[in-house]
Amino acid sequence: MTVYNEAPTVRASLNSLLSQLNNDYEVVIVDNFSKDGTYEVLREFEESSRVKLIQRRCSRGLGRQLAFEHSSGAYVIANLDLDDIFLPVLDEIVASYHQKAEGRLLAVFNTTPPPDLTYAWVQNVTLAPRELVAAIGGWRDLDTFEDWDIWSRAEKAGKYLWSTYRFAANPTAHAEPNRAIARLLSRYERYQIRLKLGRRIFSPDEKVGLSQRLAYYGARVSMLFQRPLVGQDPEFKSEDLNLFVNLGAEGVGSGEVNA
Repeated sequence: MTVYNEAPTVRASLNSLLSQLNNDYEVVIVDNFSKDGTYEVLREFEESSRVKLIQRRCSRGLGRQLAFEHSSGAYVIANLDLDDIFLPVLDEIVASYHQKAEGRLLAVFNTTPPPDLTYAWVQNVTLAPRELVAAIGGWRDLDTFEDWDIWSRAEKAGKYLWSTYRFAANPTAHAEPNRAIARLLSRYERYQIRLKLGRRIFSPDEKVGLSQRLAYYGARVSMLFQRPLVGQDPEFKSEDLNLFVNLGAEGVGSGEVNA
């Protein structure tokens, strides 16, 4: 798990997770030098031996990789965010994973079948064998799209599946900043990473505004001084229905994989 400045929710979020875990699980958290009291709350959990805590200045991708490297389990469950309240379904998801997606990397989106991914962003978690994560290179040092990136490399290896399952009680919105400068910088950062990954920025029929153009040109200039990443598939679609496996709304389902 990675975290930065989640003091209002971190205690309730961790309690909702830890209440459903037994000794088969370890919880590793990387805190990106939070400034709002988050770290102090996490230290309480660490002192009670309920979590392993690391503090490091890092991107989200590097934070996930650090947590992975400091873990020891045969399987990894990543992307559990500390602004979410987790429903008591983790055992159901894990059992369904072993039954229907064993050996693969499985992305699980926080909704229920049939797939309804019409939102700009949907919470998700990633389940995978430790050996697979290591074999495809783990998470790379990216501040966004780090999950798409590792999913894409799993798909290139023929090891990616995705599903839907309601695992968090609160849908979390990640809207763009309201202030013009903050919005421009946010777009610039996203566009820069998309270019680094070789991904398309705008769809052919998209109406592109001035702020988007400025962010795009800035990102293009920055790429003159950076090397693009390799190994991922720029055309990868994480919600390809041919790669969908039905875990079921209540932990049951057909388990059919159209792949």
